[in-house]
Amino acid sequence: MRYQLTLRFETPFSVGIGNEALFHTTTQRVIPGATLRGALAALWWRRFDSAADFAALFDDDLLVTQAVPEGAGLRTTSEVICKYRATTECGEVVYDRALFVASGDAPDVGVCPRCEGPLTATPGWFDLPDPVRRGRVQLRADETAEDGRLYSRDYIGKGTCYIAEIETSADLTWLHDATVRIGQGRSQDRGRALAAVAPLEPLEEKPLTWHDRPVAIHLTSPAIITDEWGAPSLDLDDVERELQRVSGDNLMLCPHPEWVRSELVTGWHGRSNLPKVPDWAFAPGVSFVVDGLTADGWRRLRRCGIGWRRIDGYGQLALTGWEPTNRPPFEVTEQWWEQESVELRKHKSWGEYKMPLQLACTIFAGVSEVSEESARQYLDPVFAKAPPQFHDKLREILALEPRQLRQLAGLLRSGSKKKSKNKKGRRK
Repeated sequence: MRYQLTLRFETPFSVGIGNEALFHTTTQRVIPGATLRGALAALWWRRFDSAADFAALFDDDLLVTQAVPEGAGLRTTSEVICKYRATTECGEVVYDRALFVASGDAPDVGVCPRCEGPLTATPGWFDLPDPVRRGRVQLRADETAEDGRLYSRDYIGKGTCYIAEIETSADLTWLHDATVRIGQGRSQDRGRALAAVAPLEPLEEKPLTWHDRPVAIHLTSPAIITDEWGAPSLDLDDVERELQRVSGDNLMLCPHPEWVRSELVTGWHGRSNLPKVPDWAFAPGVSFVVDGLTADGWRRLRRCGIGWRRIDGYGQLALTGWEPTNRPPFEVTEQWWEQESVELRKHKSWGEYKMPLQLACTIFAGVSEVSEESARQYLDPVFAKAPPQFHDKLREILALEPRQLRQLAGLLRSGSKKKSKNKKGRRK
């Protein structure tokens, strides 16, 4: 069974990263699955205190994912956005190069179509809560500050809500409405969160097919991939072998080293009170384009993940998408229009709805937002005179960028003028 775990923090928390010797410790803003798993293990042990039952649950039957702040999003390494965002519309344009590569359409996305500024990649989580820095000093016996003993640490404020997933066959009633302690400062009542558990629907098993073409996937959590000797690796050949092993497909990874991002996975083992061995991992958001992945193979990847420590939520994958969205706006040239409209222009009714189509293109090109009433005013005459089999094609045309609609309106006007001149010539 799959469950959603909601943690609502009643006090600030800090899951530290960094070197304490530097006198400042930052905090994770996405709680690692290993940290959350350790907190759940401590809670369970305090309640039940059974070594055999503990091993049966936490060693074999409990997968815990990372906990992500409610409302946060993940941008992949293959996505690019406007670097300077000179206009409000610039932030709405996101191109995912992996989707274009997977679909066989890889245009040169060089500049923002809104302001013509440069595009840049900003992978990773966004809309995360901002930490607050708190300081302390070491005191002497007389309770005065020790020289050079100033320390600081970042905390996430109380009231934040984090979401994780748990997969297990065991009963989780012991976790519902329980108080979970996470991070540093638990003796000072920090990191106290109220847990809520709700069952999730089984993973959607809808038919998946990509018509024998590559598909784009990405990591939603760090993935520790190993080489043939068992050492952590950032080699894409090792990623390909791991994908083949888990999926069971004879797939091929399309290498794009520019999409690779890494991070160092560290942690602390509470029972032994020792640091965990650090491992290099592929960072969340890293994109892969694979060819030969079947629907069954993807389901295995989605359920199992890839790499080491999957029981701690590492190596989780998601589909990047089906088709490219936010395609770079192309130039609406005469050659393009002749190719796209060949069936429209062949039909005897073309002359009846050509002018309404030109008017709609002109109107929609001049406004940033179109009301429902205005859209109906200019679209109804087009669809009333156009044959029903062309309606979808006309909707596709009218969904072009404003600049493209302006170009199309110009082509429609020039076509009308050429026709008038030809008629005049024949009269003479």
